[in-house]
Order: sequence, then C-alpha cells, then structure tokens
Amino acid sequence: MTSVPQDRWKHDLFLHPTPGTLGKSYTFAAGVLDDIWGFDLSVFNLSPREATLLDPQQRVLMQVVFEALEDANITPESLSGQRVGVYVGASSMDHGAILGRDPALADAYLMTGNTLSLVANRISHAFDLRGPRFVVDTACSSSLVALDTAKRALVSGDIDTAIVGGVNLLLNPGSFIGFSAAQMLSPTGLCHSFSGSADGYVRSEGCVAVVLRRSTDIPHRARARLVESHVNADGATVNVALPAAEGQYGVLSELYQRAAIDPNAPSFIEAHGTGTLVGDPIEANALGRALAQQRTAPLPIGSSKTNVGHLEPASGLVGLLKALVAFEDRRLPA
Repeated sequence: MTSVPQDRWKHDLFLHPTPGTLGKSYTFAAGVLDDIWGFDLSVFNLSPREATLLDPQQRVLMQVVFEALEDANITPESLSGQRVGVYVGASSMDHGAILGRDPALADAYLMTGNTLSLVANRISHAFDLRGPRFVVDTACSSSLVALDTAKRALVSGDIDTAIVGGVNLLLNPGSFIGFSAAQMLSPTGLCHSFSGSADGYVRSEGCVAVVLRRSTDIPHRARARLVESHVNADGATVNVALPAAEGQYGVLSELYQRAAIDPNAPSFIEAHGTGTLVGDPIEANALGRALAQQRTAPLPIGSSKTNVGHLEPASGLVGLLKALVAFEDRRLPA
C-alpha cells in the first residue's frame, strides 16, 4: 500500500483519522507514479520555460502516446499532417488550481499549460495531427466515452486513425478532503471490489493510451479488435452520484443484442467495481440480469481497482488494458 508523497503537500496539515473532520481527509492512501516531473523536452520540441508551467498530465500523456505508437509499430512522422483524431478522458485541473494561488507565477504559458482542453490539443500539436481533438469529461467513464466517440468517428469514415487516452494525477489535497467528506474513500487503503468487506475506493494516478485504426491493409501491430461500444445515462437517480441498476442493465442488454454476441461467449467481465457497498451490488445485479442468467457457465467478474486503484477519468482504459494483458497472458489478475 502506498500513499501520496509528502512533496505534493504536507500530510499533517490536511490529515485526521476521524471521518467527517472539517477540512481534513482521513486517508492519503493512493496508487502513485514514481516520477511525474521528469520529461525529455527535445523529443516534443518544447522550451524549458514552457515545460515549467505545463500541467504534468500533458507531459505524461505525450510520453505514453509516443510509446503507444511505438507499440503499434507506427512512426509518429507517418501521421504528420494526417486526419488523426485525439480523444482523451481527463477531469483534473489540480495543477492549474495550485498555480492560480500565486498570481506572480502567471506568464504567457500559464493558460495553455493548464487548460483542460489542452490535454488533448497538446497531442495534436506535438505530432502534427489534423483530425478532431478534444477532452471528454464524464467523470469515471471519461476514457470509455472517449473510446466510444473515437469508434464512431472511425466507423463513419471521418478519420482512419484515432488516439484515445486517459490521464489522472493527484496534486491537490482538496479532492481527498471532498471524497472523505462523502466517505467514498477506503479507510483501510485497499479496494475490495464486489466484496462484503468493501469500504470505499483508493484513488490512483496514471495514464493509458491506445491507437485505433479503421483500415486493415496498413501494416501495424494489432493487439485486439474493438467489436462494439455503447453509451447511455442513468437519468434521475436517488442521488446525482449514484448509479441505477435499470440504466446499467439497459446499456448492457442493448449492447450485446446490437453486437449479436452470445452471452456464453465472454471469458470474463472487467467491471467498474469501485469497492463501494452502493455501486458494486447495482453493477453486479445488472451484469447478472443482462448476461449471467443467459449463460450455462459462471461468469467471472473483476475490477482493476483491486489491482492498481481507481484512476477516475482514466479508469475505463485501465480496465481495457487489464483485459488485453489478461488475454495475452491467458491469466486473470487476482
């Protein structure tokens, strides 16, 4: 179990073990990256002055996209000037909020370095991509909604290639304090998805990027095929932060019918599974109604939250990546 390092903020100023303590978080347990500040300026043609004020989410995403293109056996130069779409799930503006506390830090690069839209625009700029590019912020579903948006653009023929990403960094104690006030975070620092021991989730940071291509005749390395995706909303629930079983059942049943997928076909389900006693039973119930009841064998379900924590807007792509790794290794992570 790890926690947010002290160089982000002094824990003593904002930590109190008693839930509900005003202005305090009862935990700073988190999955964190070793280094969010290291960056090779020369690769992306950035000046030191510009990089200094750059939201580290932009820096991390640029590096991960570069590696995703490498993994796909696509040279960045081959995409230059092409109609390549960029769709990124992101929500956090922590870095800009911190800089905004001191107006003396503002210079010409403050806004372009810390505006949420630039998390996606930076990719298009760095690799000279001419397709649509924007940030999708639908909270925890952001990166999967970004994936669905990219898929629709590919199917319609608007673009031939899409870069889909998700990124999340933990830079501000305020979010921990807010989630603690709602008692959403695990006081034990562990995420027990779909368990009677579930006591909340563990916040985490990281980044995932995938490359999607419509054309099949272009030499590249394909890890998997995206069969179908679907998006809906739960409508008026008991609380704006709470899911609804009917909405989740609806999107699942429609998706599997539209894609003509036999409910017996899936090997396992990578679920959202945040480790909360409200959300997990609703999701499990929807999966049971839409899939498990139509099967002749048990349906294993799991959540990457138990493996690496909850990356919030990037969590959907983390689950997708976990599924790809599981297929390649022919082994489900515990």
